[in-house]
Amino acid sequence: MLKIVQTFLDSNAISCYKGCMLNKKTIAAFFVGCVMVAPAFAAEENMELAVGQSKAINLTGNPTTGYMWSVAEAPDAVQVEVNIYAAGSEPRMVGCPRQIVVTVKGVKPGQGVIKLVYARPWEKDKAPLETHHINVNVK
Repeated sequence: MLKIVQTFLDSNAISCYKGCMLNKKTIAAFFVGCVMVAPAFAAEENMELAVGQSKAINLTGNPTTGYMWSVAEAPDAVQVEVNIYAAGSEPRMVGCPRQIVVTVKGVKPGQGVIKLVYARPWEKDKAPLETHHINVNVK
């Protein structure tokens, strides 16, 4: 890990997602703030659907780190699909974030909570880095 950080810091600037430029201070802050001491983050939203209707939400992810969004819980009233290869979400460089598209489709009347987790699938004993809850109501 330290060798990776040093490689980044040896460069004056790194071009990243959507052409943003990162300087040494930004990169160092990223590694300290995001990789080493990242706090768990939770978000919540509401969604209303009719039977047969689909809605998509975008979440930011970085599959090159091993972290992936996945469905931890979902009510029977919906189908949930997580697509990490959505058109237009390709990063410009390896290691840069991309938009992950989560599509929710109402399949029968009902309500419940969809729980999405951002974690490394092989790290079963660790808490997810992020969670996203969708309170869904299908009419």
